[in-house]
Amino acid sequence: MAGAFDRGGLDGDLARLVADSRADDAIRARQRERNLRAAAATDATLAGLMLDLAERGEPVTVRTVSGRVLTGRIGVVAQDAVVVELGSGPSFVRLAAVSSVRGAGGGRVGGVSGDRAGARAATLAALLADLAPDRPRIALAVLGEPGLVRGELHGAGADVLTVVLDGDPPVTVHVATAQVSELTVLASG
Repeated sequence: MAGAFDRGGLDGDLARLVADSRADDAIRARQRERNLRAAAATDATLAGLMLDLAERGEPVTVRTVSGRVLTGRIGVVAQDAVVVELGSGPSFVRLAAVSSVRGAGGGRVGGVSGDRAGARAATLAALLADLAPDRPRIALAVLGEPGLVRGELHGAGADVLTVVLDGDPPVTVHVATAQVSELTVLASG
């Protein structure tokens, strides 16, 4: 029949058109997701990365510029510092002193973007000021000191820490907070 309508050919064409449209949509969705991941990586900050890790609660290994290695979970994330919860006590680490972060035991730290600011408006000085009234035993990594400074934290001001050093007789030292890269609270007893 001349002029007969070929319904079978139209159905096939329509099915191919729908399949092509779905494939194009899937390609666009993958491109959009890739672009969003790239944008998040471009906007990443160390504080944001630490916040992501804190929320995940997985153990990480933090290496500092002084060569120290701290393995634990990220606790508080402040403007300029992070608290690494160690088995023996917390370690307050200045973000500028962090050289790398990885999964504990060499594991992979994936799925974090770090594209946001720190969670707390507090600074390292403010965190240490909250700690000082308890007079904890501490170990400090201080710029210019060859080893850790150990003693009892007696005070924390806006930019200075007062530490009574271990020894006989005990000696009081005042440390510029800006020079502290890490303060670890030692286990009592």
